[in-house]
Amino acid sequence: MKKILSLAIAAVLVAPAAVMAEATLYGKGHMIIANTDDGNDDVWSVDSIDSRVGIKGSEDLGDGLKAVYKFEFKINHDDGSGLGDRNQYVGLAGGFGTLLLGRHDTPLKMAQGKFDQFGDLPGDIKGVIPGEDRVDNVIAYVSPDLNGLTLVGAAIAGEEGDDDPAFDPELTGLFDHISIAGMYSNGPIYASLAYNTYDLGGYNVEPSLLRGTFIWKGGMWQVGGMFSSFDFDNAGEDADAYGVSGNIKVGSNGKFKVQYLAGDAPVTKVSKLAAINDFSPNVTTPDGTKDNDVTQISVGYEHKMSKRTTLHAGYTTWEDDSSPANEKDTLFAGIIHKF
Repeated sequence: MKKILSLAIAAVLVAPAAVMAEATLYGKGHMIIANTDDGNDDVWSVDSIDSRVGIKGSEDLGDGLKAVYKFEFKINHDDGSGLGDRNQYVGLAGGFGTLLLGRHDTPLKMAQGKFDQFGDLPGDIKGVIPGEDRVDNVIAYVSPDLNGLTLVGAAIAGEEGDDDPAFDPELTGLFDHISIAGMYSNGPIYASLAYNTYDLGGYNVEPSLLRGTFIWKGGMWQVGGMFSSFDFDNAGEDADAYGVSGNIKVGSNGKFKVQYLAGDAPVTKVSKLAAINDFSPNVTTPDGTKDNDVTQISVGYEHKMSKRTTLHAGYTTWEDDSSPANEKDTLFAGIIHKF
């Protein structure tokens, strides 16, 4: 029960485990120094990597019911460009589960558990495997624990009428986009299966995405596998992708990690299926390019200086085989501090 709460519910649309009389302020500062070589330019940079600050809390309403909330913002403290929206919601939690309204990662995104060893970094899975989406207009439900199984579903309203005759999405319902996931955790095993559908209204196409994840963690080792299959519903070239990842602990504070990803097409928000660009949550998809394989390999090391502060370094190479010029290598090192 404790593990599924930490892997799924707490990270996926659920309230803090303890009843809080007052708001809790929290955050993470993450900065890296990186060198990126794409064959044309060799650039050094100092980047903020999804640094954030947030406030969360809950109120006990009695009879096992509580109100919950969370408002989290991205901070771009390398260039001072201001705040960006992250997960933000209000809702109710009780014996029935948790019901939330707001903006959040889809259940499919969060169903990856701890597969991604380079989340938020240059080696993040989002460049190869689709589905890493944070969407607006969410109505989400998280079930109670069912003997290690947690079910999560989200409906997203498109909120688009047909006032513009040149653009007729007809996305006026509460279920224009649907994301569902089942997540199972028992001892060293974590497994999930998730599915998204994208109703594009007047375009008369309904793309879909299926994604599965398996993780085994025992002692000093963790290994995982992931697959995804994106169906463009005859509006583009369907795309499959897969990945393997793992890490091994070194001493009490160190960890080596590695990740290999491969897919049929690059993942982008500028999809060749133009209709998807107009869908209000701005989801990411494979770009629809036929016979255009993508690979990404990442290796890294991280060292915990304390419970709150971590140093890390890594290397990622990304290649799109449509052209020898479409290759990018990134060497990076950084510091993470949580509060």
